[in-house]
Amino acid sequence: MSKESLGIYVHIPFCVKKCNYCDFNSGVFSDAVKTDYINALLRDIESKASLFNDYIVDTIFIGGGTPSILPSKEIGRILDCLRSFYSFSNDCEISTEANPGTVNIDKLKDYKVFGINRISFGLQSVVDEELAILGRIHKFDDFKKCFEEARLARFENINVDLMSAIPNQTLETYKKGLNVIKELNPEHISAYSLIIEEGTPFYDMDLNLPNEETEREMVHLIPKILGDEYHQYEISNYAKKGFECKHNIKYWERKPYLGFGISAAGMINDFIKDESKNISFDLRYKNTADIYKYINNSFSGDDLYKDDNDIFEEYELLDVDEKISEYLMLGLRMNKGVTTSDFKKLFSKNLLDEYKEVINKHVSEGLLECDSERIKLTQKGRDLCNYVLVDFVNN
Repeated sequence: MSKESLGIYVHIPFCVKKCNYCDFNSGVFSDAVKTDYINALLRDIESKASLFNDYIVDTIFIGGGTPSILPSKEIGRILDCLRSFYSFSNDCEISTEANPGTVNIDKLKDYKVFGINRISFGLQSVVDEELAILGRIHKFDDFKKCFEEARLARFENINVDLMSAIPNQTLETYKKGLNVIKELNPEHISAYSLIIEEGTPFYDMDLNLPNEETEREMVHLIPKILGDEYHQYEISNYAKKGFECKHNIKYWERKPYLGFGISAAGMINDFIKDESKNISFDLRYKNTADIYKYINNSFSGDDLYKDDNDIFEEYELLDVDEKISEYLMLGLRMNKGVTTSDFKKLFSKNLLDEYKEVINKHVSEGLLECDSERIKLTQKGRDLCNYVLVDFVNN
């Protein structure tokens, strides 16, 4: 009997400085706090391992924050700990985020030794003035040097993040960025729009933002410039064939994953089963945002039950209706959409019957494509994704 696959996310909340747009749980901490946090992570990783003997880890994503701010040996400790307590697949995708200015050739070579096989660079823009507005610590030349060093370290799977709708950004500067990145030839490009979040420095600033029409033109430029070499497989993600991010696909397809670290989330399918009623509940949880609470309590919960774990901030058991809502909300983000056969297999319901009115409405508006096999968003539908998804949730 084959083991079920499992993803693992590890959150590293440390940064050199906080960017002006960032609402992730990250910040500047002392070396002592960093050491205590890594030790807490290792305890958390070990404490949950016994529950997942029947799983095999096939994706790991180390995110942040800025994981590359840590000495490489600390990243090695985390991966060694994971290998000690969990089974890895032979082709496990192991990704880490890295920011220009915090990595060098020696650190990248160490990453390769540790088994990391995918690097995600947070570039955001090729224009130094735009990087300064965002509050990034690097310039474009710093990124280019890091990218070249990653190739020298023999990384053959590199993602580059590129942001649109930056203050003072024009259609021409964004077009320049797309062309420059395409010329560098990464395997994957994440192209997403800036969202001004409450609680960030940008939220209280008077910003010169591109208007809605310009922002939409930026988004429409992406497939035109990237061409057939990169295919869009999710609203904000483009990849060469075979280089789609397996870890992120796990989120969108609602496959099981664990989250370690502050504010990290996890989702386990069929966590609680009621055989007599033939129903099951999925678990979705999120860890505390408080780094000191996490440090002091990561060892206290040796399972995933709420009453026994002091590091949970959110804890929810999802019934079938909530599973369906999530399945559609996440699955329709992907260009392939959701299939009627998968929906039937998972929920014992007919997708086209259950959502007939919503589907017909958005097909008539040109926002959905539908046949007997699947439903998926059109290009126009991807532009108005939230409008479509809300209708499915409220059905």
